[in-house]
Amino acid sequence: MENDYENFLQEYNLFQANREILQNRIFDNFENEIELERLQRIFNEYQNLDVKIRLAFGIREIRLNNFFVSDKENDLKLCHLLYYKLADLWFAYETYIKFYTETVGASKNKIEWIDSIIHLNYAESIEISRSLELIQEKLNEIYSIQAKRELLIEYLDYSLENSISGQRRRLTEIIQKVENLQFNLTNNEILTIIYAVRNNFVHNGETTVVPEIFGYQNKVELLKILYPYLALFTLKISNLTFTRV
Repeated sequence: MENDYENFLQEYNLFQANREILQNRIFDNFENEIELERLQRIFNEYQNLDVKIRLAFGIREIRLNNFFVSDKENDLKLCHLLYYKLADLWFAYETYIKFYTETVGASKNKIEWIDSIIHLNYAESIEISRSLELIQEKLNEIYSIQAKRELLIEYLDYSLENSISGQRRRLTEIIQKVENLQFNLTNNEILTIIYAVRNNFVHNGETTVVPEIFGYQNKVELLKILYPYLALFTLKISNLTFTRV
């Protein structure tokens, strides 16, 4: 599931190798108190990031106690699973922002930073740019169909009601693009949709069957596009930031 996009395993293996490299650097700087403290702070954030990423990737099945709720099957079961995986992976992504801040000494907006000029080396990396092309192709393939597009727009409108500030502005722009069959969404627009889905699930009572305007078959179709993108995206930006440790 995670490796639906190219070079996932390569980036994951590098992410794990970086952890060992950082541990070795801590050992090598044992007598340099200032550098040791800096590296230890970075390592703490990297370790938190590592744990959250592996937890998100590691969830393969959600087993239910049938005394409380009946088992889910097929797309309904997958939709339920992907909600939790996406939510956990977003928590990992937010931890990446902390890792970046500790490493670089500067904070950044967790959505719009990716397409800013000063971060072009992230957006223009082969893995992220190719992932963006793939997600654009998949969105076009599915939502160029009028009926599906109208359902997506209705769902984005629903998400808009629960958003504020920059998120609301970005969602409005995305809706306009989808209405005009423009599926060349940017990285920050993809992150905006992911953030909306995550917030709907975590904060706004969304489930596989709520809201009914966008049924679980439609939700799982969207989640199957968004989740693998966020998986590779989070690994790649983490590995790029690590080069600045």
